Amino acid sequence: MLLILVLFIIAGQYFQNRKYSALSANPEFTSSEISNISSIGNSGPIIHYSIMVNGIAYDGGAHANGFAVGDSIEVVYQKDKPENNMTVFEFYDGPEYGSVVIFVIVAIVLAIYRWLRINRKYNDRCPELESSGRCMIYRTDKEYIFVTVYYANSSYPIKFLPLDCDNGAFEDTLTDIFHASLHDKYTEIKTSELIKAMKQRSWRQLYMHSTSVRVTHDSHRLKILSTRKATDKGLDWDYDRELSFDLDGASWKDIINSIRKLLETNETDR
Repeated sequence: MLLILVLFIIAGQYFQNRKYSALSANPEFTSSEISNISSIGNSGPIIHYSIMVNGIAYDGGAHANGFAVGDSIEVVYQKDKPENNMTVFEFYDGPEYGSVVIFVIVAIVLAIYRWLRINRKYNDRCPELESSGRCMIYRTDKEYIFVTVYYANSSYPIKFLPLDCDNGAFEDTLTDIFHASLHDKYTEIKTSELIKAMKQRSWRQLYMHSTSVRVTHDSHRLKILSTRKATDKGLDWDYDRELSFDLDGASWKDIINSIRKLLETNETDR
């Protein structure tokens, strides 16, 4: 809304300056009398006048103080277009840029401030997550691997992110996987095919050289459950380190940071 107002004022000033330039190129001077004085809001008095050119009356007006109805006033008009006219004191004052420039600067500053507030709020608030979604995230020494979980089964889509990705990319990928787990059609896939799709040589090697978490949510809570090495060289759920967040009050930034921190834990054990 503010941007539209700024554009409207700039456009108005542009056309006003065009009228002034055309008037300056072909001016003609005459006299008139003030026929009426009005006001709009707190903008001050507006004087009204008419000029006669070749037997045709052309109206004009200007913001001015200290005049009364019947006072004489000097007017300048465009010789080939008399409807383009103004008072002599307006003509010699020239086009006004200062107030418009100040307004535009203030409007831009306010717009930037508002954008920063909205952006900060967006980065901190949790997205609206519907129903229940599931995602498994593995952290290898090269990348993050996001695997879609349908109820208890892993399948496509599978997505990859570099370890130095920013939180925005991490968030977008996680929410994409959540959406897929809810709305995509489950495709049954063998574990041998799944590990190949994850670009890993074997499950055993993945378990030995990665950390992982399962992220689940319903409409109100999001849970992060990490894994730990099992005695049979597999993985067990590490319920002692499970984290739970209330989506109505939690910071999405804190959630993303918590997931990444859990994935970094025990990195030396890999």
